[in-house]
Amino acid sequence: MTFVLALAASLVDGRVLGQEQCPNPLIVAEIRILGNNQTKDEIILREMSLNAGDTLSESAIKHDRQRIYDLQLFNSVDIQYAAEEDSAVVYVIVHERWYVFPFPVIGFKYRDPANLFYGAGIMHQNFRGRNEKIFGAFALGFDRWVEASYFNPRLNNEDLYLRTSLRSAKVQNLRPGSGLYDQQRYGINVLFGKRFGLYQTVSSWMSYDIWIVPFDKYRGTLSPSGRDAFFSAGVSYSYDTRNLREYTTEGSVYTLSASKIGLWNSDVDYARFGFSMRKFQLLAEDISVGGRLFGTFTAGGALPPYGYLYFGYDERIRGYFTEVAEGEHALGANLELRVPILSPRYLVIPDLIIPEFSVLRYGVYAGIFVDAGNVWYRLDDFAGRKWYSGVGGGLHFLLPYSVIVRTEYAWNDKGRGEFILDIGASF
Repeated sequence: MTFVLALAASLVDGRVLGQEQCPNPLIVAEIRILGNNQTKDEIILREMSLNAGDTLSESAIKHDRQRIYDLQLFNSVDIQYAAEEDSAVVYVIVHERWYVFPFPVIGFKYRDPANLFYGAGIMHQNFRGRNEKIFGAFALGFDRWVEASYFNPRLNNEDLYLRTSLRSAKVQNLRPGSGLYDQQRYGINVLFGKRFGLYQTVSSWMSYDIWIVPFDKYRGTLSPSGRDAFFSAGVSYSYDTRNLREYTTEGSVYTLSASKIGLWNSDVDYARFGFSMRKFQLLAEDISVGGRLFGTFTAGGALPPYGYLYFGYDERIRGYFTEVAEGEHALGANLELRVPILSPRYLVIPDLIIPEFSVLRYGVYAGIFVDAGNVWYRLDDFAGRKWYSGVGGGLHFLLPYSVIVRTEYAWNDKGRGEFILDIGASF
């Protein structure tokens, strides 16, 4: 461990240790993994473009270092090599994170302090050392729910993966202006996918959901009984070349999805189609510009109230951050310039009792953004619908363990300003 920490300390300037440029040609003779006390070698090796017999290059070293760090299993990742004549042994040196976290659950529904919910949860980020994720949590108060999930990124050598979840909840409705009422929901979801190479995935899923809302009082279900119970299924495709998912500065991700909500003569019977395109381009050094265009569209039968799309919850327009807009179709776009104030670097604390916290990655970026979006119903005139837009800027704090905190100020198209404090990258 002391050896690995010493290597991690030299990462402060972000360089690959050893020679600045790989002599050409150098052929990879072997790849050795160091510092992975829990994580299996194969989890790291499957992220690498370099294999034994390949020609070594600085671009491949940088690519593979970012891919391995993007697993979010390690505080730091370094790649070195030892050359002998025309071959090289490649060393991948990682510093593992702490993987088991109990955490509090606390929040305000609709961002109203009167609507407090609270609880607790626990997660394991690297079960069995195979990057498997186990999650469980509950909440009480304004919203009450219990949820558990499991993700296995590699079921076998064919790169098949599995995600499954269970949920029981009693939550307040999302629809603005319709008053508060309880909705009971029970659901199970199972997803199988396959990864093709480093960048492409295809997945399919099936779920069973039950929604219980008093129909005679709230018209909250499509069934007059006040209980909608239905199966759903969907497929999706993703092509993802981002350098880091936690805070991307280079690469692209394109996704397509289609789902059928309600199968086999259910009262619920509609379809959803979605797309997302994200592109990030380095301009100079670590200065990056990124853009996103996304949309979700509905077809088929009537929607139950719990099936509508919203801006103001998961998706938000900065400048209208707390305002809720509802519809059956949604379309949005983002453009953001990301400029490093403090490029990502490492703080090394030698001889810490808990070594998983002895190497901490941090950085600060400034961001300038433009957001726009629209939601509308199928019977609406799209051209006549209100578009929401905002511009602004702020600081993005890259904290250890892949935590991103954003402090921003935005002005909407009416000139009204608002301060925003949020968690995670904007897109």
